[in-house]
Amino acid sequence: MGSLNRISILLGLWVATGSGCLAQSSTCTGVLKGQILGQENREPLVGATLYVRELKTGAVADSAGYFQLGQLCPGNYTIDFQFVGYKVTTQSIVIRQEPLVRLNPVLLMPDNQTLQEVVVTEHRSEAQQLLQTQVSLSGAALDQTRGQSLGESLKALTGLYAIQSGPSISKPVIHGLYSNRIIILNNGIRQEDQQWGSEHAPQVDQFLASRLTVIKGAASIRYGSDAIGGVILVEPSAMPTRPGIQAEVNLVGATNGGMGVVSGLVEGAFDKKFAGLSWRLQGTLKRSGYVKTPNYYLENTSYHENNFSGDLHYDHKNFGVELFYSQFDTKVGLFTGAQVGSLADLYTAISRSEPLVQPNFSYALNRPYQAVQHDLFKGRAHLHLPKGGTLTATVARQQNTRREYDFVSFSGITTPELYLKLVTHTADLVWEHAPIKAEARGRAGQWSGSVGFNGITQGNVRQYLFLIPNFRNYGAGLFAIERYAVGRLTLEGGLRYDYRWLRAYFLDEVTKQTYFTTHNWQNANGSLGIAYQLRPDLTLTGNVSTAWRAPNVADLYSNGLHQSAVAYERGNPNLRPEQALNSNLVLAYAGKRLSGEIGVYNNRIENYIYLKPDSVPIVRQRGAFPSYTYNQVRATFRGVDATLTYKFTDQLAFTTKNSLLFAYNQTDHDYLVFIPANRSDNTLRYDWDRWGKFAKPYLSVTGLYVSRQNRAPSVTTRQENGAVIFTGDFAPPPPAYFLLGAEVGFQTQLGKQPMSVILSGTNLANVAYRDYLNRFRYFADEPGCNIMLKVKLPLAFPKRS
Repeated sequence: MGSLNRISILLGLWVATGSGCLAQSSTCTGVLKGQILGQENREPLVGATLYVRELKTGAVADSAGYFQLGQLCPGNYTIDFQFVGYKVTTQSIVIRQEPLVRLNPVLLMPDNQTLQEVVVTEHRSEAQQLLQTQVSLSGAALDQTRGQSLGESLKALTGLYAIQSGPSISKPVIHGLYSNRIIILNNGIRQEDQQWGSEHAPQVDQFLASRLTVIKGAASIRYGSDAIGGVILVEPSAMPTRPGIQAEVNLVGATNGGMGVVSGLVEGAFDKKFAGLSWRLQGTLKRSGYVKTPNYYLENTSYHENNFSGDLHYDHKNFGVELFYSQFDTKVGLFTGAQVGSLADLYTAISRSEPLVQPNFSYALNRPYQAVQHDLFKGRAHLHLPKGGTLTATVARQQNTRREYDFVSFSGITTPELYLKLVTHTADLVWEHAPIKAEARGRAGQWSGSVGFNGITQGNVRQYLFLIPNFRNYGAGLFAIERYAVGRLTLEGGLRYDYRWLRAYFLDEVTKQTYFTTHNWQNANGSLGIAYQLRPDLTLTGNVSTAWRAPNVADLYSNGLHQSAVAYERGNPNLRPEQALNSNLVLAYAGKRLSGEIGVYNNRIENYIYLKPDSVPIVRQRGAFPSYTYNQVRATFRGVDATLTYKFTDQLAFTTKNSLLFAYNQTDHDYLVFIPANRSDNTLRYDWDRWGKFAKPYLSVTGLYVSRQNRAPSVTTRQENGAVIFTGDFAPPPPAYFLLGAEVGFQTQLGKQPMSVILSGTNLANVAYRDYLNRFRYFADEPGCNIMLKVKLPLAFPKRS
C-alpha cells in the first residue's frame, strides 16, 4: 500500500467520523515512576534528577529517592539520571498506552570528577519547585494546539477558559479569574502588557514554548501580588548542548478565515574554545482574513502577526549567563457589527439575530482595529555557590505600545484614538539553598527551599483621547519558601511581604495645571501545602494560601471610551485592595486501565473588583456604547475539575474533562457577570503503533458540551423617560451548545528528516452558537466549521568532525 493510499484512508476515517480537534491531550496521561539509588550502598539519592530530552523537562527524587513524572504522551523517550558526585546514567524507554510505567531502580555510579550542576538546575521546570495544583501542555499535546493563541491553546486544560472579544482576541481564564489576577511568566519574565483590559490578549508567541504550565489557584508567594487566580508559565526548550546546528519549521493552515502561519527556529551550540556557548533564533508570521460563522462572515475580523526572538547562553560548570530579546507585533481587526451610531441602533443590533452588514470574504483590515507591539529584553545570570545552593539574578525591560483606532476617524487624520505606552523594569534575585538532610523518627528526610526578592517599576504615557491617566508605580516583594520531604509525605510553607506605590497624573481642564493622586499599599501573605502518597498509584495534594491585589490605575481612574472593547468604562477611586483566601484539594490516581484526577477548590475574595454593566448605555459623538463601572463586592469562586481516562484496550481510550464553577456575589446576594459556564469535553481516541511508513498514527473524536450560564444576574428591561433601562446585563446568557470535532495525526519521513502531520476540525456540524464569555456575543455568532492542517518538520545539521 503506497503512502498516498494510506493518507487517503486516514483522511477518509477522519471525515467519516464527523468530529473534532479539541482532544488536545487525551492520551497524554502516562505516569513514569521509579527510584534513584547509589550503586555502592543502594541508599536513596535525595534530590537526584531525571531529565527527559524530548520534552525538555524532568523531575526531582524525594527523600526516599522516588520520582514521578506525569502527563506523558505515548512515544520513545531518552532520560538522563543525574546527581552531584555521580556519573550520568542514560536510559531509553517507550511509553505505550498503559497509564503507569515503573522502572527498575536506577543505580548511579560515583564520579570523582566535578559535574556540571547547571544541567540539573537549568532543565528543571520552575513550576516543579511549588507544591500546588498544576497542569501542563508539552510534546505532542502542545503540537496539537499550534497556530492558536495562548488563550485558545490553554482551553485544552481542565479548569481553563478564555474570555473573548470577537474571534481574534482570546484571554486566558483560570477558575473564573482573568486579567490582572493571573500572572504570565514569559521565559521567566513577568509579562506586563496592559493586561487589565478584557480584550487585551497576551502578547506571547505560542511557538516559542516547548511547555505551557498552569498553576491553578493563588500563587502570590513565589510570583508576587496579583496571582490571585494563578500563574501561566511559557517555557522554551532548553538550549542545545550538542555541537552543530538544528532547526524546526512549523506550518499551519486553516479554512475558516483563510489563516496561514509559518514559524521557524534555528539554534546551535559550539565546542572546543567556545564550549558552553549556545544560541537560538525564532520567528513567526501569521495572516488571517474574515472569520465565518455558519451563516455569514464577520466583517473586519482579519489579523496580522509578526514575531521574532533571539537567545544567547553561556554555561560553565559553576555559572551561566543568558541574554534574550523578543518582539511581538500584531494588528487585529475588530468586528464592525459592534459599532453603532445611536441608542436605537444599539438596541436593534442587540435584538437582531444576524448583523445587518454581511460581506464576502476578504483579507482587508481597516478601522476599527488595534495595533500592539511588545518588546522584551532579559538578562539572567546564575552562580552555583561553593557551599551549595544556586543564586540567580534576573533583570528585564519591557515596552508595550498599544494603539486603538475607532470605526471612523472624526478628525480625518491617521492617528489612533487611544495611545498607551507602558515601560516596565523588573529585577529578581533568588537563592535556592542546597538540600539539607534530616532525620525524622529514624527516617531520612530532606529540606529544600528558596528565598528571594522581586522588584518592579512602571511608567505609562497616554496620548489623544482619555481612558486611563499617565502613571508611575513601584513594587517590591520578599519571599521565603521551604519544603520538607520524608517518606511518602511532603510539606511546604511560604511567606511573602509586598509593597506597592502608585501615582496617577491628571490635567485640570480649567487651569491647565497638572496634579496627581498617590496611593500606597502593603500586605503579607502565606501558604501551606501538603502531598501524601497514599499508595503507589494514589496521591493526595492540598494547599491553602492567601493572596492580594492592589487596584490598578484602570480600576481606579478609567473614564472614557475603550475602543477595542466597544464600551464606555468608569473607574472608582475608592476601591480597596482585593484579599483572597484560596484552598484546593486534588486526588490523583494512576491505575492500569483507569487514571486521572479530581480536584475541588474554594477561592474567597474580599473586595473583589469587576466591571459591572450599567443600567443605561452611554451616547457619545462617536455612537452609543454599553457602559460599565468598576464595582467591589465580596465574592466566592468554588468548583470541581475532573479528568479521567479509561483504556478499553491498549489502543482505544476514552477521556472526559469536566469543569464545574460556582461564583457568587456575597455582598449583593446575586450572581456575578462574565463567569464561565460549566463544560464537559469528551474524547474517544484510537492509536496505532505503526501503519506502513507512518509512525504513531491516531484518530480522535471529540464532543464538547457547554451549558447555559444560569448562574448570572437576571436581565430585565423597562422604559423610563423614553430610554430603555437595563438591569443585570445588556442581554441574557446564550443557550447551551454542543460541538463536534475530530483529529487525525501521524509521523513520517520527508527524505531523511522526520515530519509530523496533524489534521483537525472544530465545529464540524457547523452549529450556530454564542459563548457567554465573548464580549461581542450581543451582536454575532461564534465561528463555524474550521479545518486546520499542521505540519512540523525538525531539521538537524550535526557538526562534522
